[in-house]
Amino acid sequence: MAAIYESRESSSPMITRAVAAGLSQQPFIGYEFPALQRLALRALGVLPQGIGRWLIPRVQGSSALDDDVVANVRTDDLVKGRLEDYANLEGRYPAVVLGVGMGGATAHLSLALNAPFLPQAFVMTLKNGSVDGNVHRYVNLSKDLARKITYANPELMSIQHYDPIHDGWLVRSVNHLRLKLTGLPEGYKQFIRSKLNPSGEVIYLEGQANWLRYRLGEKNVFQVGGWGDISAEEFLNGSERIKRYCAQERLTQTDWRLEEYPLEEGRESEWGSEAGLKESLQSFCEQEGYRFVCISFDDPNDFSRLAFTALDKQFKMNGVDPSGTIIEMFSQYDPAAPMRYGLLPIWLIFNTNDSLRYLKTMRDAFLPGKPILFSALSTFSLTPDMVKWRDWQDCFEGFEVLNIGARSTHYPADTLALVQWQELLHKWGEKHVTSPLKPIDGQMLKKAASELTSGSQTE
Repeated sequence: MAAIYESRESSSPMITRAVAAGLSQQPFIGYEFPALQRLALRALGVLPQGIGRWLIPRVQGSSALDDDVVANVRTDDLVKGRLEDYANLEGRYPAVVLGVGMGGATAHLSLALNAPFLPQAFVMTLKNGSVDGNVHRYVNLSKDLARKITYANPELMSIQHYDPIHDGWLVRSVNHLRLKLTGLPEGYKQFIRSKLNPSGEVIYLEGQANWLRYRLGEKNVFQVGGWGDISAEEFLNGSERIKRYCAQERLTQTDWRLEEYPLEEGRESEWGSEAGLKESLQSFCEQEGYRFVCISFDDPNDFSRLAFTALDKQFKMNGVDPSGTIIEMFSQYDPAAPMRYGLLPIWLIFNTNDSLRYLKTMRDAFLPGKPILFSALSTFSLTPDMVKWRDWQDCFEGFEVLNIGARSTHYPADTLALVQWQELLHKWGEKHVTSPLKPIDGQMLKKAASELTSGSQTE
């Protein structure tokens, strides 16, 4: 059993667990709670949402790690952690997917290809945060640790990620260190050789989303803020709505600039791919005789658009009449469910206004006369860029909507949704089960990507 450096709820483990479950035709549980905790969350869901929003950040247990636990981590340790999720897979597959872990979008694409997914990024949640919003305290929490790790592991770079708004209550007690591969590790090479069909396809998902970040070292950067409807410039320069939010959340330090470090534009921490892995992977494929397919987007939402298109093509190829549309958010996704129940998936990055704008561009793809399953996200935070419930409703006007996520009375702090959103999904879905689907292939996916108009690039 590999040592655990990422919590099971982190972005990469969520995807690899979900994809492994789908490939093995096993149930996937996104949020894993002990029985007593599930009972408590159900009971708390009966109370007004304000109680949950106040209580959850104060009682949330943390699996955060001490610095000394990860100080000597090696790339192989991180890789083993993700490969452990595929330990029960048997046989070979027509494709393997690597690259950016775009949540549900990446998971849907992987299962549509009948392919395991290997992530570029690994996220460590470390103990201690910044209670008052002091960015200098936050950067110093793991700056030296990050440099030590990347010095010992030449194929890794580090991103310290501080988002005092979207991760508001989390970063008061923890700090996030993301490590990204800049070369293809031996563990991934061995996995591909053992699990990919001879002359099979290796699909690389390249996220070209950019963000401002501070350069702390040769292979070390620090990012303030994260994807949503607040720009990198607004995070660093401030605004009236940020001031109001900080006052509301009692953050006394609101200047999140690090003047002592150079500011640059680079790949976004969560949804961007760093250079190096793509080139290393392509060279490996040429040597081993695998077909290399790169799909690249500037806009992270285009991966969601591609996943929707891919499943639509897969349904048509298999003669399946879709039963409806499912709207997922962030970590609330179950990629095997849409394929099993004939649902076209639209995965949203978060519950912020930029995601609503993207969703509106997909309105023409909603299926007339068929339901929308809506999995509204519980974040327990009232951010300045959060979508109001009324705006979600307006987007769905004219369609039948089954809400399987946060309830309108408790959005965005619904503890009940944490334990029952998948229950509601499966209860509906068991009446709409489809036959097993034949997978699409990388060339079909490449063609679908080239047909998208939002700046798609393929190689």
